[in-house]
Parts: sequence; C-alpha cells; structure tokens
Amino acid sequence: MSSRLITTWSDYDGAVQEILDLTTATLEIFDEDLAPLKLERPERIAVLRGLLAAREDHQRHQRLTIVVQKPAFVRQYSPQLMNLLTVYAPALTITQSPPHLDTLKDSLLIADGRHTLIRFHRDHARARLIVDDVHECTPHIQRFEEIVAAGGEPLSSSTLGL
Repeated sequence: MSSRLITTWSDYDGAVQEILDLTTATLEIFDEDLAPLKLERPERIAVLRGLLAAREDHQRHQRLTIVVQKPAFVRQYSPQLMNLLTVYAPALTITQSPPHLDTLKDSLLIADGRHTLIRFHRDHARARLIVDDVHECTPHIQRFEEIVAAGGEPLSSSTLGL
C-alpha cells in the first residue's frame, strides 16, 4: 500500500502508465476529454486491448468504463480507442457526462478498485497516486459510481449520417 503526490506532467504521465500496468480486471476513467491520458500511445492501447481481450478468454468480469465531459477529442483523435469500442462493446463503454457535471474539474483513473490516480484539477498536473489500497480508493470509487449514475449519452463507434 502506498500513496504519493504527483506534481509534474512527466510524473503524471508515468503514473498513468503505472495504473494501466496494474490493471487486471476493471478500469474506470473520468476525464474532461482523455487528452492528458494519451491512451492512443501504442503501449497504452496494447494494455487496453489486452484487458478487453482477456474477457473473451472466459474471464467475463473484465470491463473498461470511460466517462468524458467533452467527446470531440475522443471522436477526432482517438481512432484506436474507437476501434476498441467497435470490437469490444459492451465490455468497453464511453459515455459523455450530462451537462450538469461540466463543472467538475478533476480526473479519475481507477484500476481494479484498489489503484487510483486522482488529478485534482484538469489544468494542472497535481495528482495523487494510490497503489494497492482498497480503503483509500473507496471514496473515489463511490464518486465514479455517482458520475456514472448521473447518466449521459453513450458514444457510438459508428458515424451516422448521409
């Protein structure tokens, strides 16, 4: 069990990778637009793909839940993530949060209910990394559940139109 304060973008980027590497079953993400998480990097997409592919190997509890406030970045600059949404739905869901949650300024990355990265404000790198501590992660898990319960609009992997 450990907890440490993150103060630079470089350390934050390393902490994102650490959380992804620790993920074995569930990953929950709440962020403004996913840009600071850099999920399109090959090593990060590989982790997400591996997590979701494990579900097909008879481990049905694998799940990736993403809630974003602004989906434009995901739609325009995350083609690999959108491809995963096509291939692995419903194990992967990406939802745009409802407008009344637009005032939230923080970001959450929760792995397996025991590892959490909390960025306190979306404009700053200052964050807290919690590793292997269910008790310390519980309030953040509850907060994520409240965000999901607020509803929102699911993103589709296909583009509709003429």
